Amino acid sequence: MGVVEFLKEEKFLMEDALKGSLKEHRRDAYTEMEKANIIVLHGLRGTGKTTLIAQKYAETGKGLAIHGEHLGLAGYTIKDLISPLRHILTEGYLFFDEIAKLKNWPEEIKVLSDMYPKIKIVITGSSAVNLQNAKRILSRRALFIHLRPLTFNEFLRIRYGKTIAQFDPFSGDPLTSALRTELDFREKINDPPEAVLSEYKRANLPYLLEKPVSTLLDMLDRVIYEDIGSTGSFSEDVLGKFWPLLKLLALSEKTSYDNLSTDLGLGKGTVVKMIEYLTKANLIIPVMPYKSGKAKVRKESKYLFASPVIRETILQLLGEKERAVGLGREDLFAMHVDGLFYLKTGPDYVWNNALFEVGGPSKSSGQFAMVNAKLKHFIIHEGTEISYADIMKIPFYVFLTHK
Repeated sequence: MGVVEFLKEEKFLMEDALKGSLKEHRRDAYTEMEKANIIVLHGLRGTGKTTLIAQKYAETGKGLAIHGEHLGLAGYTIKDLISPLRHILTEGYLFFDEIAKLKNWPEEIKVLSDMYPKIKIVITGSSAVNLQNAKRILSRRALFIHLRPLTFNEFLRIRYGKTIAQFDPFSGDPLTSALRTELDFREKINDPPEAVLSEYKRANLPYLLEKPVSTLLDMLDRVIYEDIGSTGSFSEDVLGKFWPLLKLLALSEKTSYDNLSTDLGLGKGTVVKMIEYLTKANLIIPVMPYKSGKAKVRKESKYLFASPVIRETILQLLGEKERAVGLGREDLFAMHVDGLFYLKTGPDYVWNNALFEVGGPSKSSGQFAMVNAKLKHFIIHEGTEISYADIMKIPFYVFLTHK
């Protein structure tokens, strides 16, 4: 089959496939897709990258979508498309889904974009594992969009069709801001806040709004054996240790490389590299210790999961589901903040020059007595109480609307 024939056949195949991925509600990242001629959507599997392509494809009505695996199996590269493409598409949108299946794609995408300046190219990749070289080559002409799990606001918009007044923890009057958000929530959302939060923790990966949580196990397998395994950075024996590593990380948010090395029977350098790749794959979030706003040493990191449902699913395999409750709250908190540090004593975290304690409905201010800091104090909890004396106490369902 010639390249032109392949492109014509692929157009019909991908049109059918994208129709199956089409959803009514759009993620916030959708509006970002107009800001450059090359857009690279990357992030954890299940965050809706293919759905974004399907929505943009349906909106424009003038485009071509190609799956990276299909192109590779046909024996072609992106470079092979450059000349024949003029018979199929000279302007509009060109979509490449799962482009990491192709070698040398950043260099070839750069040439393709130069040859067809009227074509907007949208690319997806399941993780950031293979993106470092791409960012170097395409840095001046491509916009890289990290698609994370649904924010709480996106979830409310998709699940309930409602937009809630956003809480501003750093406003001049955070109590009024919290009460306004809480009132707006209760006026617009009929379900109890506890039930909404529980569903959000389970379904913040968009595909889990329609599929059972058990499918997450297959997704984790694909991250390990396809996204990470395809890099060629680890032997089969070491790849087999990624599941035990995830289980160890799920059992405790803080451990040392020495302990992990002993438990896994691997060298510390290998464990360090495995952690780095799990981070690049957007499965875990390393949180460094706080000292004058700077991190100390790498081995003291805490490891939180990109979504509480990932930790819960792993712990359920181990028969330790009850441990997911407390640790999952910290995952949930970390999902909604960037630039997070943890404290060894006292409250849990420092974020944006404020102290945060994360816990259940009965969480008190006792942890703050151990800290002498002229910073704002917050308790984020799973109850419904909003109060403000020296410490601001806010329910999760209010706090999460800040982003």
